[in-house]
Amino acid sequence: MKQNYDVIIVGAGHAGVEAALACARLGKKTALFTIYLDNIAMMSCNPAIGGPGKSHIVSEIGMLGGQMAMHIDKYNLQLKNLNHTKGLAAKITRAQADKYWYRIKMRELIEKQENLDVIQGMIEDLILDNKKVIGVIDNLGIEYGAKAVILCTGTFLNGQYVIGDVKYSAGRQGEKASNSLPDNLTKYGIYMERYQTATPPRIDKKSIDIDKLEKLQGEDKPRYFSYLTKAKVEKPLETWLTFTTKETIKVGQELLKYSPIVTGVVNTKGPRHCPSLDRKIMNFPDKTDHQIFLEQESIESDEIYVNGFTTAMPPFAQEKLIRTIKGLEKAKILRYGYAIEYDFIPAYQLNFSLESKIIENLFQAGTINGTSGYEEAAAQGFIAGVNAVRKIDNLEPIIISRDEGYIGVLIDDIINKETPEPYRVLPSRAEYRLTLRQDNVFIRLLDKAKEIGLLPKEKISELEENINIMKEEIQRLKELKIYPSIETNNKLKEIDKNASHTNVMNAFDFLGRKEINYDNLSKFIDTKYLPDIAKEQIEIEAKYRIFIERERNQIEKMKRLESIEIPSDFDYESAKGLSNIAISGLNYSKPKNIGQAQRISGVTYNDIAILIALFNKKGGDK
Repeated sequence: MKQNYDVIIVGAGHAGVEAALACARLGKKTALFTIYLDNIAMMSCNPAIGGPGKSHIVSEIGMLGGQMAMHIDKYNLQLKNLNHTKGLAAKITRAQADKYWYRIKMRELIEKQENLDVIQGMIEDLILDNKKVIGVIDNLGIEYGAKAVILCTGTFLNGQYVIGDVKYSAGRQGEKASNSLPDNLTKYGIYMERYQTATPPRIDKKSIDIDKLEKLQGEDKPRYFSYLTKAKVEKPLETWLTFTTKETIKVGQELLKYSPIVTGVVNTKGPRHCPSLDRKIMNFPDKTDHQIFLEQESIESDEIYVNGFTTAMPPFAQEKLIRTIKGLEKAKILRYGYAIEYDFIPAYQLNFSLESKIIENLFQAGTINGTSGYEEAAAQGFIAGVNAVRKIDNLEPIIISRDEGYIGVLIDDIINKETPEPYRVLPSRAEYRLTLRQDNVFIRLLDKAKEIGLLPKEKISELEENINIMKEEIQRLKELKIYPSIETNNKLKEIDKNASHTNVMNAFDFLGRKEINYDNLSKFIDTKYLPDIAKEQIEIEAKYRIFIERERNQIEKMKRLESIEIPSDFDYESAKGLSNIAISGLNYSKPKNIGQAQRISGVTYNDIAILIALFNKKGGDK
């Protein structure tokens, strides 16, 4: 073999770079293979990071010691605070990335990282020793040894580019696909399926009639994704909003016959939560005003991303359609929209560590697991990298549970639930949304961050101190009483003329009132100077205490189910009353406990009741 590594990562997208940096920073000799060096951390579609669910994922990556959170805080055109009108607990962040600088600076970081080699080349095969991976072979026939391999291949496995009736092999526009590796993976017993994704056209900013559009501003004081980011005055670049028109829908209906979805050139499923314009016209023929966001891709470019206009219709159709939109009557297309069909590996073939159940020491992360999105890919890449290192070091893997983070929800879902479309993280997928907030990531994942060891120790200490400050102040507030005196009511009316106070309550409960925050609480009691991060947590705990406590009780019930262990060699066929579909799913997934078992597709409440009766040694605690 040419060279031996501890870990080899195949693919340098958002999953690959997180995996590579995690492995190298944890002291392992690491190699990152990419088909094209200039496209490391490329944003193939929308150059945006964050939003509902996704913002939580990014902050979790940052808290655990990954790169994406800090990187997007630094290389963005605009950071926007979302959901701020829905209350303290609902606040999230969305960033419009600078596509050019995000990629360039990520490559620079990769190249300067100690213990990490980046190599341009296409990996075509694995080297196995009795169902255990020990290396890889590239397209030049060069062999590289490894103790663990992580596949982060994105849309490149048997990728096919589609526009109109044109279809050819490509993993992304202008880049060749990986055709040998998926064939070899299948040969080794890995089952593969096929998805598709698509992207909109890009247009020249100079050809847009900006004056007709609604301007959307970013924040000069945003909420950042990373706790390592130091606040600064931001100078956000504006984006613009426009809408499709009746003419758009009319022209689209006339041109649908050219859509590859209609002609059958594309017959695979794409992400339902990011539908193409073709599907919008087909599924909602009476809706004419679909939102179109115009987002600049880089400060270095006039290229505009037409968010909401995803299509793989032929070029002439794209041109006719885009010019029916207000402000885009003279739009000049720089790149036409297109679709990519690609192979992926359904994630039920993985352990929760993201190691393959079929080939030992082979890990998978990102789009190859049937997911969609930069954030989902980065989270998986980071976890796979950390767990590859821990496997080499004979340590237990890092597993994030559903009540600890959206990363846990993501991994649990793709392994245990059927994914009939590319999986995207959404708040609705999490049972404990009030617990899994973006603002409290430092509380939820502090212990995991300490165990992984990548977040700087001084930051760990600072966050631990804030947690202690928060706990102590909540306890102090609970011991102080506020009485319904005339003085108290007069002060309340200064804040809200309709407010009144009629019962004795402690200061913590009083802080739960909608018109009270920690700052104006000082009118009623002596408050302390607190760091903003601790102050925010105290307010949220006070205002949502009833709902937070309810969720904590639900989490405790789930933990009781997860404490009921299932022997790894248990014969499900012998359990009377289990359905055949449950037996099949349980035999394949081999859940470690009842909690995991209940999330497997096809396992019903009746099946879970039978398993509880079998394994709950305490007896009858249902």
